[in-house]
Amino acid sequence: MQAATHTLDALSVGREEVFEAAWRAHRHEVYRWALRFTGRAALAEDLTHDVFVKLLERIGHLERAGELGGWLYRVTANLALSQLRRERSLVRKLGRILTGEDETSDGPDQGLELREAAQNALRTFRALPPKESMVLTMKVMDGKSQREIADALGMSEGYVSKLIARAWQQVRAAGWEVAHAGA
Repeated sequence: MQAATHTLDALSVGREEVFEAAWRAHRHEVYRWALRFTGRAALAEDLTHDVFVKLLERIGHLERAGELGGWLYRVTANLALSQLRRERSLVRKLGRILTGEDETSDGPDQGLELREAAQNALRTFRALPPKESMVLTMKVMDGKSQREIADALGMSEGYVSKLIARAWQQVRAAGWEVAHAGA
């Protein structure tokens, strides 16, 4: 991150050099975020590419190096949210489990239990609108605070709180036990 910090502050180095430094410093982190948000390696690779294309387009508008990490996270989250709206990747992944494509059980009883649990999870996630799904992922998987989520998605903290509460309510209503529901 230090290399990216110095290069962004010294824009006289050149746009390509700044971009290269940012790519080297952050590409793995952006990929991990995209993978967590989408659940698919190929899609995470595509989103990582798209995030850095956006960076290349906007690099002259970032004033301080300290903005880069938050900007990359925000762009990754927003691109992933858009993609989830289009593809509902988690629903598709659970669908593959239900059809046996990803089955890793040790026996027929375990397989049946896994399929039933997957069906229930599938119903729960189908019921979650993309925004609720995204904020819940950011809160639970990334450990982000409501303020961080709000900043990343360009929403108010109150709205994020409302989305998280709605998501947890739907998860509970579907019969799932919620251990970390601190909305």
